[in-house]
Amino acid sequence: MIHFYNVSKFYENQTAIRNITFSVEKGEMAFITGKSGAGKSTLLKLIYVAEKPDEGKISIAGWETDKLKESSIPFLRRNIGIVFQDFRLLDNKNVFDNVALTLRIRGVDENEVKTRVFDALKMVTLRHKTGSFPKTLSGGEQQMVVIARAIVGEPTILLADEPTGNLDPDTAAGIIRVFKEINAKGITILIATHNRELFRNTGRRVIRLDTGNFVGEEAG
Repeated sequence: MIHFYNVSKFYENQTAIRNITFSVEKGEMAFITGKSGAGKSTLLKLIYVAEKPDEGKISIAGWETDKLKESSIPFLRRNIGIVFQDFRLLDNKNVFDNVALTLRIRGVDENEVKTRVFDALKMVTLRHKTGSFPKTLSGGEQQMVVIARAIVGEPTILLADEPTGNLDPDTAAGIIRVFKEINAKGITILIATHNRELFRNTGRRVIRLDTGNFVGEEAG
């Protein structure tokens, strides 16, 4: 589902990632870990083609990113849901409209929008918050809305960049439980985190990076 072959990415005089090779298989839930500056966020950006590699090849859900035309990138991204640490919710829209936004941009029928938004909010146990606005929600609830927004388009891949970075341990554990439930539906999930407690005792594969280098794998 996600395949990196000898991938490197450089920013001016800095190496973000160097000669990385790894794969995440369809239906797998895996973690990427490393300290700040290890290359985790860059790796995710390469997956959703916010960046392109300077060396090597990347294949995502059957798409070879180096061969993608700019006009095709949005079609690849329809296969990918993204959960950001900083939420990026629209404060002037309620929970329902925040989650529905991407579907409406795609021109999905409004009845279908309603069904899919309610299903996504039910998955994150926020069905009762449809009319609430982001500023009235806790940090954990806002992140759950972000997760609902990421899955409402029915992606095959879900990426999460430090999804629990600003949350307390109990809330973080609840979010990981939701990710496991989403993964159980067959969605491939890759979570970038510096917090080892997130994957401890999960039994999931953990890919370790250090200053842009692949330094090994372990079981969480």
